[in-house]
Amino acid sequence: MKLCLLAIALFVTISSCSEDYPASKVPSVVHNAIKAKFPGALDIDWKKNAESYEAEFDLDGIEYTAFVDPAGKLISYKHEIKVAEFPAVVAATINAEYASYRIDEAEKVEKDNIIYYQAELESKQKKDLQLIFSVDGKLATQINYLK
Repeated sequence: MKLCLLAIALFVTISSCSEDYPASKVPSVVHNAIKAKFPGALDIDWKKNAESYEAEFDLDGIEYTAFVDPAGKLISYKHEIKVAEFPAVVAATINAEYASYRIDEAEKVEKDNIIYYQAELESKQKKDLQLIFSVDGKLATQINYLK
């Protein structure tokens, strides 16, 4: 659990350090990686951090965030989903182990062709959590989808 929270804290820290980045400065190989994977991407906003370029865009009315390394390799991406789209085992884990929380946001994450599910959990009595689960409902403590 501590590793998962550390990975998420690192992600939030790195993401918060990145600023809007002009599309004209993004290498064409990075643009091409996004266009190849997400040909219908609209209104791409770019950010740059120490390790990657971050593209935020809409595709078919869904918000996506994708991370691409400077060589044009797609590192990972995520998009919003409905809570009902969580696999049953993920929902069961959240309901059993985080019963005092409510799911504020649900996302599907793909890294290295492996699917994960991210849940932002809120509680009036406790600190909000951002957790990542594997498809079997276990906390995915090893994932840092910026690397």
